[in-house]
Amino acid sequence: MGNRLDKYFDWMAVLIRKVLDAEQFSDKDFQSILCDKENKKYLNLRCKFPELICESGTFKSIRRMDLKASFYERIKCTVMEEDVYSMQLLLYYMDRAIEDCFQTWIGFEDDVDFYNSLNQNLKETHIGIIKKVKCKWEHTTVNNNLRGILSKFYFIDYKKCQDFVVKNIVLDPQMIFRGEKKLFRIAISPVTREKAVIFSDPYERKNERTGARQYLFRVEGIANEDEITKKVITNIHKAGKSGADILVFPEMLGTQKMLERTIALLQKEKKKCPCLIVFPSIWKKTEADLENENKSAVVLNGERVLFEQKKYGDFWYSKDGIPIYEDINREKQDQILYVIHIEGLGRICILICYDYLEEENREKIIKNVCPTLVCSPSFSTGSFHFKILSGKYFDQNCNWVWCNTCAAEHEVKGQKEENFKIVGAITTLSKVCDLTEPGTFENVYKGRYACEKEECEQCIYYGEISLEARN
Repeated sequence: MGNRLDKYFDWMAVLIRKVLDAEQFSDKDFQSILCDKENKKYLNLRCKFPELICESGTFKSIRRMDLKASFYERIKCTVMEEDVYSMQLLLYYMDRAIEDCFQTWIGFEDDVDFYNSLNQNLKETHIGIIKKVKCKWEHTTVNNNLRGILSKFYFIDYKKCQDFVVKNIVLDPQMIFRGEKKLFRIAISPVTREKAVIFSDPYERKNERTGARQYLFRVEGIANEDEITKKVITNIHKAGKSGADILVFPEMLGTQKMLERTIALLQKEKKKCPCLIVFPSIWKKTEADLENENKSAVVLNGERVLFEQKKYGDFWYSKDGIPIYEDINREKQDQILYVIHIEGLGRICILICYDYLEEENREKIIKNVCPTLVCSPSFSTGSFHFKILSGKYFDQNCNWVWCNTCAAEHEVKGQKEENFKIVGAITTLSKVCDLTEPGTFENVYKGRYACEKEECEQCIYYGEISLEARN
């Protein structure tokens, strides 16, 4: 993203950091200053920043020519005065005043744009400023924090999430919204009920940090790769023909070869396919297991990989009372989270299976990154914990897609039939939900022991989120 407004956003980040560190934000106090146009703090700020504030109290659209050294010097003086309420008020106007200038100077060079944050002083402030995109199912939230006074931008406080970095991807909304669009159509495909993943037996190694013995497992390969590839391609075509905007596959059923073959075929055939495809995650085995990884590729328009989201959660299962851990992430590293921003849909991210189940990780991402749609590819022998989480973040305007696979049942050899009666869920929070209907907020899909599909080639389910506003 060609950002020519770095300094402006740098000062916004400084103001945000100062206000957060003061730990005395109150929406009631802030509104008293904003609404009383005769109070001293407001009058001083309006006099100091005529580029930002009209005499009526509304914001002005700031121009590029206004961003002179003297303008930034006045911001610096306001910061040095250490008046937290004046800094809050200045943030309120800076957030709104820069919108038109930002849209003029920041444009798409392609249908896709990448950036980490709009400010360049992230390391110094631990604040990342991000352009806010609207979401058509977003409701008014009740909060009492600094984010509530910002309208056009929002921020991530990296002091609260020091072990991960957000990579922002902005998509041209025309890729989704061709003409008037009333529904966002989501598809999931559990792919197969046959045994698909070849797991290793548990093996022992020493934990790098403690020196103690520990048991782990890895994925050795895919049992029927050609057959799964065929089913994946068939269901991509089926989802595209049905008008799905996004298609989510399960965890661990993919390979790099499968991904390359699928994209090559989609490019060649040029059939309609979903704009976003969350490909079956690929478990990559490396020499001596030093850099094993489990990652899900997100494919854009069937043409190219937009990004690869790694899994960071330490999944484990118990055998004879001993925990057996998935052998990934031996070296602790910052978690890189990719977030797709689309005007009208908000913010979309991928949290593979255990990354969503793990409470600390899930809470940190939902509360700091503010996604409006989370997609969770899964290879799970249990469904209870996923099901009870389905509507947990409706108050944060966050919908959720969970796609498991019936193939996971082979790992428990028929001992947990109850867990495979459902194989996925799509929540459908919108502004037109019928509160009198029990199923208005989610669709749940039948799995191996309740499924009525005759062939797995037909294993695809749909959910729709209304994009309409209530009359």
